[in-house]
Amino acid sequence: MTGAAAPTVPGVVGLIAAGQAELLDGRGLNASYRVAWGGRSLSVKVHCAERSSEAEFRRIGRVDSALRGAPWYPPVLDLGFHGAERTRLVVVRPYVPGTPADDARRHISGVVDVLADLTARAAGVRAEDALVGDYASPWLDGARSERSLVDPLLTGEWRGLGLAMDEFLGELRCGAARLTSADGLLVHHGDLHGRNLITDGPGRLTVIDWDEAGFSRRPADAGKALWLSCRLGRGDFALDARATSLFLGRLHARLGIPYSCAADLARLGALWFLPRHGHVTLLGRRDASLGTWYLGWVLRFWTRFRENLDLVARTAAALEAGAP
Repeated sequence: MTGAAAPTVPGVVGLIAAGQAELLDGRGLNASYRVAWGGRSLSVKVHCAERSSEAEFRRIGRVDSALRGAPWYPPVLDLGFHGAERTRLVVVRPYVPGTPADDARRHISGVVDVLADLTARAAGVRAEDALVGDYASPWLDGARSERSLVDPLLTGEWRGLGLAMDEFLGELRCGAARLTSADGLLVHHGDLHGRNLITDGPGRLTVIDWDEAGFSRRPADAGKALWLSCRLGRGDFALDARATSLFLGRLHARLGIPYSCAADLARLGALWFLPRHGHVTLLGRRDASLGTWYLGWVLRFWTRFRENLDLVARTAAALEAGAP
């Protein structure tokens, strides 16, 4: 191979199959690799067969067209399907060197700047219904079905998760519905958290892991980022009051989101922490321990949800009272 040769899906998959790739750590459904190609490092994401579809192919390609040129976005170098019996979608991008942000509180301003840019770059973008959706969509479109499907998994030590779903689901759906607009789209990353924020110098931030990219009709990225950027640490779901204030203030200044919407924004983001049967099952199929780890992880979120939601509401009210 030469440095002039552009990377291709068949080429990088061949290197992976030959054992000439580094498997990167991750707890998601897809597999990530670092591959050397013509003197450069590539990031290769091999989607699981269950999530490899023509809609995913079009969604990633359409997002790539909207975001090319953004300083924080690693563009798609090649995109395609591989395999015969269990076809998988493969995405090739530049590998981004640097350090993941274990504490996303240090990057709140950068995250909100990305959110603002995602909003701006969606202007004029058109996407068919199959490309529009986010983590809230299944709960708004079919909450009863989603709740019934996951119920058999929520027994024994996970019974508290079922109780939390029954207590909060109606409230969360109402909050998400209030933030949903039929007009205009937002480019949706889907997973803006610290490990997907890579820094390689002062003020230099790159966002990786565009597996769930698409388009949304509500500020789903902002809702999820509120929880993942303002917590005290990874695996800890106690919100930091100062970080929450900074996030909401910056969001108001950059995106114009009213402080009065802050609690609904938190409710919208909380829908991501509701377990779905398909997700838990696929995690367990990849590694038996992952399904159990995930259920314990989201259960910790719900044990603190009400006090955290109250903190968001109080913080927003204080900001509004002091706003010009």
